[in-house]
Amino acid sequence: MRVRYVLSFGLLFMLFIWWKPLDASACSCIAPPPPEDALEKANAVFTGEVVEIEEKRKLFGGFIGKKVQFKVDKAWKGIDESEIVISTGQSDGDCGFSFVKGQKYLVYASVSSMYEENNYSLSTTICHRTTELTNATADLNALGEGQEVTSPEESQDDDEAALPWWTFALFVLGLVAIFYGFRYKKAQKNARG
Repeated sequence: MRVRYVLSFGLLFMLFIWWKPLDASACSCIAPPPPEDALEKANAVFTGEVVEIEEKRKLFGGFIGKKVQFKVDKAWKGIDESEIVISTGQSDGDCGFSFVKGQKYLVYASVSSMYEENNYSLSTTICHRTTELTNATADLNALGEGQEVTSPEESQDDDEAALPWWTFALFVLGLVAIFYGFRYKKAQKNARG
C-alpha cells in the first residue's frame, strides 16, 4: 500500500518537473499602411455606431472574442447592409479592438477565423486602421466620400411612397369608364323620354 503512494507521488513529481506552461502569444503588429493601401487590403471598410457587443466564450471557460454589431452609416468597400456584425478579440494581448457601445468608428475589417473557431467572418484588430470616428479625419479625407447605406425598411418605405405608374393609369381608366357610363345612361334616358 505504501509503495502505491510512493509511486503515485513519484509520477506526480515527474509530471511537475517536465510540465512547462504553454507559450503565451502576445499581439504585435507593424504600423498600419496608409488609408488607400488599408482600403485595398481590407474586405470591408465602413463607418458606423456600435449598437451591441456580445462576448463569446470557449466551451470550457474563458473568452475567445467579441461579436460587435454596427449600424452602418457609410461604406467604402464590402458593405451594402445597414447593420453588420464583426468579430474582434478581448483586447488583452489578443489584438482585439476595444469598442464602446454607442460610439462611432471607422472600421477596416478582413475575413478571418482568428476570433471564430473554424468559422470565417469579418474581423478587425488593433493592427488594422480601425479607429474612433473623431480620430479618423485623415483617413476620411484620403478615402473620399463613401456610399450612404440605407436600411431595408427605409428603401421599402420609399417604394411604398412612390406609386407605380400602372396604378395611376388604372385610376385614370376608371374615371374615364365612369364618365362614359354616366354619358351612356344619360343618352339612354334622353332616347326614351
